[in-house]
Amino acid sequence: MSKQYDGTVFFKMMAANEKAVATLYRQIAGNAKLGAGFFDKLAKDEDRHFDIYTGLLKKHEGTRDLSVEVTEEQENYLKLLVDNNMLKDADKLLQKVAKSTDKDEVFDLAERAERDSVLFVEELMSLFPGLQPADFKVVLNEEKDHLAQVLSRRTENKLTSLRL
Repeated sequence: MSKQYDGTVFFKMMAANEKAVATLYRQIAGNAKLGAGFFDKLAKDEDRHFDIYTGLLKKHEGTRDLSVEVTEEQENYLKLLVDNNMLKDADKLLQKVAKSTDKDEVFDLAERAERDSVLFVEELMSLFPGLQPADFKVVLNEEKDHLAQVLSRRTENKLTSLRL
């Protein structure tokens, strides 16, 4: 059975996530031992993604553009993604990072955030294929690149710690 899904909820989550990840990366960048320049650059990209999502929300909120027909299973899946989003309680995550001195733990959080971002953007693209596909492709490619960079830095960090 088909249902109408209000994509506004998903867009708002995406915008909030981008803002939270940018804040997280800036907090990490404040700790020079963790790679200030690297995380500051990622934060700037996340700010731009936030602007894209909030711009799309402003442009389409209140229209039928963000309403899409989904199956009940799809609706349940989307609800799970929103409700179990690791960035849902960004303040708690920021407190955890502030206390962390373990580089691998920080890279793990960044990796999970980027993996979620890739998953969420892909879901958004499948839900709204006609809604700014060029913007979504740019964001998806950047999120994939962020994930690759974080994974590379995490691997380098592990190799460096093994040599000590």
